[in-house]
Amino acid sequence: MPSVYDAAAQLTADVKKDLRDSWKVIGSDKKGNGVALMTTLFADNQETIGYFKRLGDVSQGMANDKLRGHSITLMYALQNFIDQLDNPDDLVCVVEKFAVNHITRKISAAEFGKINGPIKKVLASKNFGDKYANAWAKLVAVVQAAL
Repeated sequence: MPSVYDAAAQLTADVKKDLRDSWKVIGSDKKGNGVALMTTLFADNQETIGYFKRLGDVSQGMANDKLRGHSITLMYALQNFIDQLDNPDDLVCVVEKFAVNHITRKISAAEFGKINGPIKKVLASKNFGDKYANAWAKLVAVVQAAL
């Protein structure tokens, strides 16, 4: 596993542009796209539901207040990552803080990586192809390096 700084170094200018361009669309509906991301994660990787027992019945989607709250919080974390793309030191700081929340829940880097599939699907639903999904996978790899 690369260091967090090594993973962050993989975020080239082109990757950052793809992240920002797709975030303009995905981030414009944090609640809707956040819930879509989480419900897709649960549908595609049912074993991950066990990490989110406090959310209750996640099949309720938008009707589940706790799921909505988690989804919105996730999207603001992604916003924070996007905002720090040009400052690797600050990006690492916010990624490491985000990672602490997952480490305490014993979520491994491999488990966290399962978010890549749902990200790809949400991006595809907004007409963003593999190039964008690959950019997001590189950002996810920064988080994985911190886990």
